[in-house]
Amino acid sequence: MKIYSFIGRDRDGKKISGEMPADSPSVVAEQLLKRNIQPLEVKVATSNLGQGLMDELFGQNPPKTDDLVLMSRQLQTLVRAGIPMVRAIHGVQGGSRNAMLQKALNQIATALESGQDLSRAMASHPKIFSTLFVNMVRVGESTGRLDEAFGQLYHYMEVDSATRKQIKSALRYPAFVMSGMFAALFVMTYFVLPNFFGFFKSFKMELPWQTKLLMATSQFTLNYWYLILIALVAGVLGFTSYIKKTDGKLWWDRTKFSLPVVGNIIKRGTLARFSRSFAMSSKSGVPILGILESVAHAVDNAYVAKKIWEMMIAIERGESLVQASYATQLFPPLVIQMLSVGEETGSMDQMMNDIASFYEREVEYDVKALSSAIEPIITVVMGIMIAILAMGVFLPLWDLVKGAKG
Repeated sequence: MKIYSFIGRDRDGKKISGEMPADSPSVVAEQLLKRNIQPLEVKVATSNLGQGLMDELFGQNPPKTDDLVLMSRQLQTLVRAGIPMVRAIHGVQGGSRNAMLQKALNQIATALESGQDLSRAMASHPKIFSTLFVNMVRVGESTGRLDEAFGQLYHYMEVDSATRKQIKSALRYPAFVMSGMFAALFVMTYFVLPNFFGFFKSFKMELPWQTKLLMATSQFTLNYWYLILIALVAGVLGFTSYIKKTDGKLWWDRTKFSLPVVGNIIKRGTLARFSRSFAMSSKSGVPILGILESVAHAVDNAYVAKKIWEMMIAIERGESLVQASYATQLFPPLVIQMLSVGEETGSMDQMMNDIASFYEREVEYDVKALSSAIEPIITVVMGIMIAILAMGVFLPLWDLVKGAKG
């Protein structure tokens, strides 16, 4: 898909110009005519002459959550104002910054003009619109409250995006600090310590074990640095390749919950996403199995999704939602109790919204307290490393000073 610039005239003879993503100039002309604009000139935009080649070489990036949040907000406003859906889609398409989303919206508008439902048109783009998104739009169409559906999606994705960013922020700080520590250790071992060790060897003295350990480490780093680099690259590539596979992703998503310090934050964030998406689907009147299917795709965690599928199988066997949830051993007593109350009172959406709000507040609090929790651990690790370095360098120096005085 390329970006085309066009010049045309509307019904009143006023000249109109702009840009539009499309597969060919004829598609641009067709879309302009449908908007009652007579095309005069259509050509590839100067700033996008290489866009088609770039798309072929590197592909197109899927839209980020922020792009979908903005799109949902705009559609809610346009639909509430009474704008026809096709015009609303075209209006949102022109303001989108993502080429893949622009192309999808253009195809959705074409499908709508041919008589297809909005939800079905969106379902044909699963890489962009999740099952939860499509289900909410379908419910909005059937109830005549499409603006409310887009409003709920906007709120859900906005909160979910904030939670994800908080969790990433929680993981970024310890990763940055530990990377800096290992980088400093490598520089010391490779460049600084060999000078001291050459000096110590010239005296042919008995060295303490700390110095021998540092010497062995430094010598190995100097002689086999390329093996260390190959091992690191191979380890990273092997790990990322493994967690992309089904078994690897399942293992890694389960292991995340057991990570020290940040594991609990990740688990609470996942439970918040589960509760929020469950509440949305429940409020829309989707059957329980449909709710769980949508939630399984929305949680973005293979381990939790597997447990949700186990719940669906248990419910199909005749068990209640609470019984199926308890059997997975995934949810804490709070969630089980709230599910039980919601099932008895018929206010499942409200209960799950309360749970989501609770966990989102907990995640926000834990992220703010993360620095205080990590500082003692980092201090102890740095203290051990500095102590070994100091003793390995200064103990022989003290022995030399003592020998000189004796």
